[in-house]
Amino acid sequence: MENSEKKPESGGAFVQFLHKLINAVLNFLHLSKYKEQIMYLIVGGGTTAIDWIVFTLLVFLLPDLSGLPFFEQFPNAIEYTVSWVAAVLFAYWASKYFVFESAKKEGSIQFFKFVASRLLTLILSLAGDFVLTGLLKMNEFLAKLIISVLVVIINYITSKLFVFNKKLEEEETHDGTRHP
Repeated sequence: MENSEKKPESGGAFVQFLHKLINAVLNFLHLSKYKEQIMYLIVGGGTTAIDWIVFTLLVFLLPDLSGLPFFEQFPNAIEYTVSWVAAVLFAYWASKYFVFESAKKEGSIQFFKFVASRLLTLILSLAGDFVLTGLLKMNEFLAKLIISVLVVIINYITSKLFVFNKKLEEEETHDGTRHP
């Protein structure tokens, strides 16, 4: 079955409605074979928007803690961490149902694999904040832009290879073990 004709295994009526709408648009534009990549760009854009909105709100709402020992080196650690959590929650849901269409029953295992794969990008974000904003005193929004580009690339690779890998899912048995 072609990617555009896949029916989501779950997600409810709203998700199924959105799939029908998306499939109709992609079929009309003759872009069905690129559905995964197009959906990743859309979901990635939404995830990035959530990340940036939460980050920006926190930059303006939280007090400046840069005078405290830890925050001298990691001036935006709270902002990066909270915006990361919000973005990861959205990205998991959207990636599961719209990008990789992998609504397998072991959702908690898949969720923990997703969060674990995204921890790498949180570490990258905090390291980037340390270097760009803490040491080099770069504007936090310019630093965030640079870091965001790297994060999007790494997120796609880790999601595709480790979290929503259809070959790995097919190899897994019901008891959670994998066949070589």
